[in-house]
Amino acid sequence: MGWCSKPDKASTAAEKKGCDKKVGDPKQPCPLADPNIVSIGWLDGADDKEVATADQWVNLPKEDKWVNGAEIQNKDRLGLKPRLKVKFDKPGSHAFKVKLLAPTGTDAYTDTEKGRNANFKYTEDEKSYTTDADGTKIIDGDFALVAGGGYKFKAQAKDSKDKVVKTGDLTTKRLFYYVEAKMTGLTSVLSSTAPVDTEYDKHYMVLKKHSALSIAHQSNIGSDTDTDTLSGNVDTAVDADATVKPTKPYLLTVAYTDHLAVKHADVVVQSATVDVGPGKPKVVIPVTAAGLLSPNTVATRYLWHDLVAGESWFVEAKFKPDGGGESTIAADKVTHKGTGDYWNEVEVDVASLPAGRGKVEVKVNVVDRMRGGLALGGANQTCVCTRAWWSDQPDAKQECTIIHEIGHKVGMVANGTGALPDKVATHYSGKGHAGDHCFKGCPDGEASYSTSANLSASQCVIFGAVNSKNAFCDNCEKAVKKLDIGSGW
Repeated sequence: MGWCSKPDKASTAAEKKGCDKKVGDPKQPCPLADPNIVSIGWLDGADDKEVATADQWVNLPKEDKWVNGAEIQNKDRLGLKPRLKVKFDKPGSHAFKVKLLAPTGTDAYTDTEKGRNANFKYTEDEKSYTTDADGTKIIDGDFALVAGGGYKFKAQAKDSKDKVVKTGDLTTKRLFYYVEAKMTGLTSVLSSTAPVDTEYDKHYMVLKKHSALSIAHQSNIGSDTDTDTLSGNVDTAVDADATVKPTKPYLLTVAYTDHLAVKHADVVVQSATVDVGPGKPKVVIPVTAAGLLSPNTVATRYLWHDLVAGESWFVEAKFKPDGGGESTIAADKVTHKGTGDYWNEVEVDVASLPAGRGKVEVKVNVVDRMRGGLALGGANQTCVCTRAWWSDQPDAKQECTIIHEIGHKVGMVANGTGALPDKVATHYSGKGHAGDHCFKGCPDGEASYSTSANLSASQCVIFGAVNSKNAFCDNCEKAVKKLDIGSGW
């Protein structure tokens, strides 16, 4: 490129004769000057509209149906691959390069995480382009962000003279919908889900709530049949609602239930050797049993009663004399003992038996455990009990349960397999609880975490039992931010 030439004499003469150009007017661009890159920006709903900073909802596909007029104003704010526009100061074909700068904010993904999930890798390559004839270029689909939330991305463009321009921050977030499905006849449903929304918002997941649905009442969800019925009722209610149904597959359901008690059937409890017969005192037997999830832990259990209509705690009773044989003890001779609803002993009237010596044996149904909530068989379904241990559950426990169960649905506690982030430092599986949970606050290496001491010590909402904690611990929150929920449910 050369220097601009001096104006010819005709031009100079024209100026002297009163041409519009006056002495002191700003200089005009020289058509022979090198083109310069002017800007790079995130497109925002149109080819001629840009935004300096914005949120990018990386889990949702770039479809009109997800533009909600609130958080999401246009399709450019959807998906992993935002559009960019580069401008030069004059028309023509001009060479330049673009790259994404390393994001700030949330912790970087590790090499092992990126090896398991392609959506944990942003486009690091610098790419070369040439502007269109008008001196601009729209870049669509060439640069991928990451699936996690809270990552702040800038794009950088550089022209052939190494002049650099940058965008503002584009912050990755995730958004999904949820709906409450409330059983009829419940009296203690959670009054507000605001604490649930607040906790997930901290980790760049925005939860949008639909108006609640109604489902049929079930007194207890304890068996696979019960769960299947509940799941079917929820599906039917969702599919019948013209507002809720279209938000699948980015929809979670939270069903409010009565009890979620698990029965341990046909537990045998036995007395020490006792004397029976006329005038002999009643025999009291403590109710103890191993847990279904903790077969090596024998503990006090409570008799199954007033949970499902027609289901009794009593199965049968027998007397087994020392010399062999056995005799049946009538049901009306066996009663429960305990405080309130916590029946943890059986009392047997042995006075009507023939005189003898031996052991009294009673077969009973007991409560193995009361669950606070469940991730149901339906891919997008969770539930929370409003009653446990024959009592209404306070809001704090229901909030804890909903945050916990949604946590399971979005992929917690991450165990370092499949498309999940690396294993959380305080992860455990099983050990007295079903599934993946977090033991933060408890000793590492416990054989079972289903003890009152561990419940009290636990510090994370996704511990294996309801502990009334409403926040992810500092170990788990790192993984929550990194989760990929782009496939929906």
